[in-house]
Amino acid sequence: MSRFLQEIITDENLVWNKSLENNPEKFFVKLTSKTISELKSDRKELTNLDESCFPELKNEINELKTKKILQGVGLLIIDGKSFLDFSKDEITKIYEIICNILGTLYIQNINSEKIVEIKDEGKSMTLGGRYHQTKEGGSYHTDSPHWTKVPDLVGMLCINQAKKGGISKFVSAYTIHNQLLKEQNDGLKTLYEKFHFDKRGEFKINESQTIFEPVFVFKNDKLYCRFLSNYIIAGHQIQNYPLSKLQETALQSLEEISKNKNNVLSYDLKANDMAFFDNHRILHGRTEFEDYEDENRKRYFLRTWIKFE
Repeated sequence: MSRFLQEIITDENLVWNKSLENNPEKFFVKLTSKTISELKSDRKELTNLDESCFPELKNEINELKTKKILQGVGLLIIDGKSFLDFSKDEITKIYEIICNILGTLYIQNINSEKIVEIKDEGKSMTLGGRYHQTKEGGSYHTDSPHWTKVPDLVGMLCINQAKKGGISKFVSAYTIHNQLLKEQNDGLKTLYEKFHFDKRGEFKINESQTIFEPVFVFKNDKLYCRFLSNYIIAGHQIQNYPLSKLQETALQSLEEISKNKNNVLSYDLKANDMAFFDNHRILHGRTEFEDYEDENRKRYFLRTWIKFE
């Protein structure tokens, strides 16, 4: 078991709750007119995905990375209204360039995709589907918990909103940890032990169908969280290794705290909005959604996983 964080954290950039909605300046930004003008004047260069062609954008994004993500609350949302004068294809290119400025794009599946579509494919979490392939909500999680190495950042570009629902939710792992430390110390210690995570079919021949990792790790004075309840339950079923009563209680408590509306920042990402957040200290989810019948209007996001250089 890794070192155990035994103190209540009070830093407001690490520990926050629903009240953060009252201070959007801590996570929400509009790109400067200078940056937008640069993108407009050099829009032909967008196809090349060369960040060096956009020094104003690069400087602004690096500054936001430091202020909002590394030293701030861990969340950055860029207002999609900044991109009203660009086509959908151009916005997608801008998004990819911003991702490259923030770090290195991570492969997300065995198909080696670095940009993945988030849309309802008619699948279900209970039947082995991955979260981004469903219209389900409520499952607060970190991304890629079933891979040994997880990305530092998750990026999302909203192309289409749902007809109803699909509101993004964010909760601080430090807030969850604080509450568990106050109320369930033994259960919290259990979450520093290893669990089996179902790889959801993302494994090669002769490779284990699960990985074995802890939910919480505290190292270099930072808290790291890896969590997706469905994957843990399925992982232990695959390995025929039942969860202990203490493990079940600890996992249920973590999930209940993450779903407590007083702990959750809600944000309805609109067309062209971009969100980037720390995948180690922020759990995220969404509300269940209802789609339009028109295929061209269905809820559609692009997701990237980003590793810091």
